[in-house]
Amino acid sequence: MRSFRPEDKLSRAQEILSTEIDQETILMSIDAGAYYGLKGPARSIWEKLEIPITFSALVDLLVKEYRITPEACAADLKGFLAEMEREGLLHVE
Repeated sequence: MRSFRPEDKLSRAQEILSTEIDQETILMSIDAGAYYGLKGPARSIWEKLEIPITFSALVDLLVKEYRITPEACAADLKGFLAEMEREGLLHVE
């Protein structure tokens, strides 16, 4: 699994289209010809990626929102972000 450093800046990939439908965020990648549906925590993460944010700041926000430990949050978040990056949905600096 990809390792994210606390200072890594995360943001949405610019070429992804998104819309909101009935408590779900629908993403579409024209380049990949694929679409994705995000609900719950995944949707919350996507919303927070609208403005570039560091990995550690994202963990802090999610810990407060979902009342989980920073360790559990970081572990789950790394897996989700790695998948987003593989799909071309996430930009990492």
